[in-house]
Order: sequence, then structure tokens, then C-alpha cells
Amino acid sequence: MRKKQSPATLDYRNPFMEVRRTKVDFGSHRKEYFVIELGPRVGVAALRDGCVLLTRQYRFLTDAYSWEIPGGSVDQGESPEAAAMRECLEETGVECSGLRKLVEYYPGLDNFNNRTTVYVSTGARAAAEFRPVESEVTEIRWFPVAEAYSMVLSGAILDGLTVVALLALKAENPGTEAAAR
Repeated sequence: MRKKQSPATLDYRNPFMEVRRTKVDFGSHRKEYFVIELGPRVGVAALRDGCVLLTRQYRFLTDAYSWEIPGGSVDQGESPEAAAMRECLEETGVECSGLRKLVEYYPGLDNFNNRTTVYVSTGARAAAEFRPVESEVTEIRWFPVAEAYSMVLSGAILDGLTVVALLALKAENPGTEAAAR
């Protein structure tokens, strides 16, 4: 497909994101894209004894608490794998080892520049005491993998990172209990 693209202009910036606008001429039509630049993101499905570690956090858009896998942003110069281990330890006090890439995706291919990588860890162990932070993670819990998967299907888990992680685990090994071993 032949296209002409104007240089991106910065419309908005804060410490966490940028919004850039680009006009594209495809010949037969023109389109204006608003791209939200969030930087790379990671998550880790930490597995232990048939269970997956989930964090509980308040989420503004749903005005509710949400169960999610540990995750967050990749810092400048940090590898996604190192970021996944750091985020899990920071949020939960659980150290993950033996990480393996499960799935990689973009949340929205025309407006979110936010490459997201999900890892699986079967070597999770408590390394520090969990300390709840009201503005971040308020609780952690090990859920049976089958229960977490059911929470996705029932709509009890709505976080995209967690939905993708749990569905990828299920797809990788349709025997839910075996996926956690």
C-alpha cells in the first residue's frame, strides 16, 4: 500500500505518556491518527502449586477494584524480562525466576504504541513481606488457575493484560491445571 505520511506532531505530553498526531494520505482516502505513546509494558503470570498470583488495585475507569497479574512499564535501558521481575517484586514481594515469554502484543494497532510482553514464571517465591499501598496494590492472592480463567470468562477480570495472559496460558495448555505446573 502506497501512502504519504506527514511528520508526527506532539499534541500532549505528561511524565507517563505522549499523544502524537499524524496525517496519512493513502491516495484513495486520507486519515488522521492520534497515537498514544505509552512505551513498552510487561506483565508476569507467576505460577505456583496450580495457582496464579494476582494483585488487587483500584481502577478509575471502572470505579472498582480489579484483580490483575503484576506488571507495569519498562524503564529506559531495561529489558522487558528484567522489568517483569522488578515489577512483580515491587508490587508483591514475590521474586520470579525462570521467566519464559508467553505472548507479545499491542493493545491497539492504530492508536496505542505500547508493545506489551507477558512472561510466565514457575519459580516464584516470597522474597519480601508484602506491604499494601492504597494508591497501588492493596492485596495479593494466589488464585487457582482454573478459578482465574473462570473469572475472565465471567467478566470478573476485565484488565486486558491479565485477560491476555490467562487466555494465552489456557491456549498454550488446554488442561488448566497442567498449565500451572
